[in-house]
Amino acid sequence: MTLHSSRLLGYSLIIAFSLFMACTNSESTNPPKTGVLVLAHGSADPTWNNTVTDVTASLAEQYPLEIAFGMANPYSMQPAIDSLEAKNVDQIVVVPLFVSSFSPIIRQNEFLLGLRDSLADAPMPPMAHEMTDEMKSMMAEDMSHKKMTMDHSGHDMHDSEFTLEPLDINSKIIFTEPLDDHPLIGEILYERVEAVSKNPSTETILLVAHGPVKDSDNEKWVSTLENLGEQIRRHQAEHGKEDFYKIISLTVRDDASEEVYDAAKQEFRSFVKEAGEYGEAIVIPVLLSKGGVERRYLTRLEGLDYVWGGETILPHKNVATFLEQSVSKALQENK
Repeated sequence: MTLHSSRLLGYSLIIAFSLFMACTNSESTNPPKTGVLVLAHGSADPTWNNTVTDVTASLAEQYPLEIAFGMANPYSMQPAIDSLEAKNVDQIVVVPLFVSSFSPIIRQNEFLLGLRDSLADAPMPPMAHEMTDEMKSMMAEDMSHKKMTMDHSGHDMHDSEFTLEPLDINSKIIFTEPLDDHPLIGEILYERVEAVSKNPSTETILLVAHGPVKDSDNEKWVSTLENLGEQIRRHQAEHGKEDFYKIISLTVRDDASEEVYDAAKQEFRSFVKEAGEYGEAIVIPVLLSKGGVERRYLTRLEGLDYVWGGETILPHKNVATFLEQSVSKALQENK
């Protein structure tokens, strides 16, 4: 080989190596493709589900997006994840569109998504209204393997050996925070209060949420509501308006034992009655969307005088902003 040929070969090898490294570096610096999974409770009332779907529309224009309805329902979550991964996403930002972090639903979601090594609570089987025909078929197959049974209403599975396994996921999972006491939610609740308030100095505002089963969760949930109450007071002051007489935070404990449920009911009634003796009680439901649960509040208060601020968190543009901010923050923190 001549000196000239050797030099040409050397140059060729250098160029080839440079091109290889450039391609490698380019591939390594390409950002991962992101999908978004929104988790929401869901309802047998299609209006509830449609309201949630509507609020995700702007985010769905920016990312591949799926919604999984249900209380940590693996039969809705797995198909949603499969759909996103079929679109070649490398990571999935999961936004739990739930009112509170302090719930077994959130902890079960974390387990299903592989973010917990074990279940923190007894596993919650899906309820019938959460299930499409396809999901029911998936569940029936699982039930046949595990020899589980479901009652006629489809409300509960009765089997002490009911188990859950983490979902089949190939993508990186980034789990964000529920609504909790986010300032955007405080703004919404302030607007809900202002829509029905007439004489703040004599009004007692009752922020009423569903609440969990465990007392330890309930204490934290109520504390979050109290933070939202303080935000309402601040907004009232910023608008140069009189402060409210009282802002009370409570939960109705729908799913707790009969004893706890009855105590919560009596507490609710007592607060409303006491407020009415001084001035006006204004009841604000801290629920994501309308779909039937709020009507239970009215039943509890039969025979009492109060103002019903019946608008829920949705529909409101702040929730779309919350979703977008949650995804942006998650991606920024996980670069």
